[in-house]
Amino acid sequence: METIDTLSVPNTEQTIEKGENAQAIRDSEQMEKKRRAIECIVACFDLMLEATTQCGPGLRVRSLDELDGLLGRQLLAINGSIEALKKYWMSEGCSILAYIDLGDDGRWMLNLAVDCSHGVSFLRSIELPSGSYDQAFVCRLVDSCIEEIGEKNVVQCAASSIDMMLEDIGHICLIKKTIAKARSLTAFIYAQTNLLDMTRKFTNQQDLVHVGITYYTTCCLNLRSLYDKRIKLKTMFISKEWEDSKWSKEAVGKKFYNLVVSNEFWHNVLYAINSFEPLVEVLRRMGSGRPSMGYIYGELMNAKTEIAFRFENKEEHYLPVWHHIDFRINLYMMKPLHLAAYYLNPSFYYQNRHEIENTEIFRDALFECACKMYQDESTQEKIVHQLKLYSTDSQNFGMVHAFSTRMDVDPVSWWQLHDGTAKELSATALRILRLTCGSLAYEPSWIEMIHKEKPSWIKNLQFEDSMFVTVNRRIQGKSQMRDRDHVLAYLHRDDEPFEWLVGMFPYEAQRQDNRDLLMARVRSGDGVGLAKLAN
Repeated sequence: METIDTLSVPNTEQTIEKGENAQAIRDSEQMEKKRRAIECIVACFDLMLEATTQCGPGLRVRSLDELDGLLGRQLLAINGSIEALKKYWMSEGCSILAYIDLGDDGRWMLNLAVDCSHGVSFLRSIELPSGSYDQAFVCRLVDSCIEEIGEKNVVQCAASSIDMMLEDIGHICLIKKTIAKARSLTAFIYAQTNLLDMTRKFTNQQDLVHVGITYYTTCCLNLRSLYDKRIKLKTMFISKEWEDSKWSKEAVGKKFYNLVVSNEFWHNVLYAINSFEPLVEVLRRMGSGRPSMGYIYGELMNAKTEIAFRFENKEEHYLPVWHHIDFRINLYMMKPLHLAAYYLNPSFYYQNRHEIENTEIFRDALFECACKMYQDESTQEKIVHQLKLYSTDSQNFGMVHAFSTRMDVDPVSWWQLHDGTAKELSATALRILRLTCGSLAYEPSWIEMIHKEKPSWIKNLQFEDSMFVTVNRRIQGKSQMRDRDHVLAYLHRDDEPFEWLVGMFPYEAQRQDNRDLLMARVRSGDGVGLAKLAN
């Protein structure tokens, strides 16, 4: 039986053979191993040290008998945390997050989760009939989920409309071609070990490629990464080191030299960034942990304004982008809950009061929501009266503290200040503003990773329990990382940035040995830059 002390002793048989570059390779691989180890233990490092020291010296590695029952205990713990959230499902409402995903193996999966203002809870992943998915079958599964949660608790307002906007914009011809060229550039660099080393030298060891929570956030992040390093990349391609390299004399090297020194290419990259980035920033804010219902409509309006500003208000540039945004807004955002939440958010309302009051759809949306929440006419009349106080700065709405906190305090806290003056309206506002409409805490790619790694010997129930525990623990772990970028993937698949590694070389992607070789380089010293993708 091995102890923790013996596990820390290095195995001399695993040392790297001597040679001119052996030490550099070994150091690089060791640094990467240490970084990954730190990532794995940092979330519970203090607890691990405390528990280990309490046991004293001689703590041994757990046996199979000791491990037996661990999954069951974890299952009880996760169920306990979900039970704690259920009271918020009942008091504040919740949304069903339903994702239909086509895996690499051609299987359709329906992933179900519940989102409320206090967190996301993963429920289950269901394999759909092979070949294609039956919409009627999916509807029955979602209906059963709603019954499980409680129909009266479900206020369905979750939407993936922002990612759909990014996808629509990504199909604009100029942007689509620019993404393809940018991918081919990173693929060319990462496919050559020495060229990758040269690039790191000129970029001060900075990464070119990052992984976002969705495909088009990844595109936006990588276009921004390349654009910010354009001067350094240009410097590399006109350097003597490049001129003396074999790539400068090859056709493919000359092609990328012309691409990098081309002002037109970087102009197009900036066009794509300016089209994507304001929407990605909305996603980033939506993932900050605050209830998003009161913000999403207003943030999208601000994003449109920002896009127009970036294009110097030239309609020929920003209107094609606006067209795709407006299409999704009209399809998903022009609903009573979203419009009422915008109306009730003081930071948006008092900035745009005249425009909002002159547009009847916002007030009508609030009336519709209030009528559904309160059936008695007496309460509805009180809300109408209290709305006049809200819109005219009367009584407590006109006091100094109400003015000073409109822009600084989140809308939920602001309305809690007015519970005495406008009890019914405040209750309506709090119920609506506490809703969430999509969360970045839950990444559907996690489910696909787990399905791909499913052992053939495991029982279905055991696998489902394991997935339930794993995904919910990842959700909890991600929610505790307050300072991370919310649009970066929390845990990415090893092959997730693959298109940005092989972009112009599709024949390499078709050969599993080449794919495995490239990903092995990413995980080792050759790909140390890519190994930092989830930071």
